[in-house]
Amino acid sequence: MRERISPNRMNLLNLRSQIATAERGAGILEDKRSALVKKLMSVYKEVISERYDLRGKMQDAASDLFYALGIEGREGVLSAAFAAKREVSVEVTERNVWGVRFPEIHHDTMLRRLDARGYAFMTVSGTVDAAAKRFEILLDTLLMAASDESYMRRIGHEVRKTARRINAIN
Repeated sequence: MRERISPNRMNLLNLRSQIATAERGAGILEDKRSALVKKLMSVYKEVISERYDLRGKMQDAASDLFYALGIEGREGVLSAAFAAKREVSVEVTERNVWGVRFPEIHHDTMLRRLDARGYAFMTVSGTVDAAAKRFEILLDTLLMAASDESYMRRIGHEVRKTARRINAIN
């Protein structure tokens, strides 16, 4: 609903000032939206690349696991898995880019040396070691991809929100 104002000189000057302020605000929001869209496209390309990489690493890890299951049997693989169990420490910090807050995941590498896995070399074959190594590499990739995908989702949400604000001003 529009506000009725009398068309005197002071009110018209105030109205002109408000219109100029709204136009400047819309311009700033359009610049923000275009910068966010540019960032979204670059992050999108990274996420797609990481997805393909992740898919390949999952297939390799599953293949090595099935091979180890065939050689060692279910009990041998489970025994090595329980012996190799460990805590995974992940630090989540919050970052702010263009007013978009998103979690950033920091972690140490998940890849361990053979002697750090917790089982004796003589009790398991190299197939179990190969599968464990592939899954540790997969976990590293997964943690990096999770951070980037979260960032992409937040940027997309902010682009939509900024577009709504621009439309409301116009």
